[in-house]
Amino acid sequence: MPITPRQIRAARAMLEAKQKDLATAAGISLATLNNIERGVADPRSSTLAAIERALKDAGIEVEEDGLTEEVRLHRIARPNAYDTLFASQRVLEIISPGSLYHVERILFFARHSVTAGAMAPRICLLIEGRNRTILFDLVDFTVENDSRSAEVAGILLGCYAFHGGKLYYLDQVLEDTTTAELLEAVSRLRQLDWRPMDHPGPFFNRFDDWEDHLLGFARRPGHPMRDLVSLLVSRQQG
Repeated sequence: MPITPRQIRAARAMLEAKQKDLATAAGISLATLNNIERGVADPRSSTLAAIERALKDAGIEVEEDGLTEEVRLHRIARPNAYDTLFASQRVLEIISPGSLYHVERILFFARHSVTAGAMAPRICLLIEGRNRTILFDLVDFTVENDSRSAEVAGILLGCYAFHGGKLYYLDQVLEDTTTAELLEAVSRLRQLDWRPMDHPGPFFNRFDDWEDHLLGFARRPGHPMRDLVSLLVSRQQG
């Protein structure tokens, strides 16, 4: 069954999202969404699907079986995004200005891996939104090579561009957080000492060498690290 106007209104209330926020996320006009919610429109199935998809991406699940209509918000999630390119794109979607997440703070931390042997620690994120928390710790984000560093630099670039005053890091490399249940892992992370991440250098120096390794990529044309370093320099000068 297609999503109903009541479910759309209830979902927005759970997310504390305005109509314009949902319209932007769904790629439709504000007038179209307004008419759908008021029940004065006969929307295309593709329009309703776009609305439901945008809400699902924000953690909303809807069901309707003829007897009941349900709207549920999954407050905490741990995406099974093992592919680093897909995961980095997902992070960028979440932190973008058009997202329904309303990001309040972002924690960067590094963890060891029980299956990776002597490989470099994994870079992880905990994204805290107004009504939803996303833990990215199942992804193999590293800076071991050019392409992996580009993905991490792209995430950092987006974070500093859109949420520069909301970034934090942990001054330690954690044991493998993926061995803990989701609620337990998030609870532990929230209890640790979050330090403001005015610059990524102190964080990366916990497990790598920012100057020798990461800044080397900034000299490569087209590498996101070049844009990240330029942004950081301009903020320091400003």
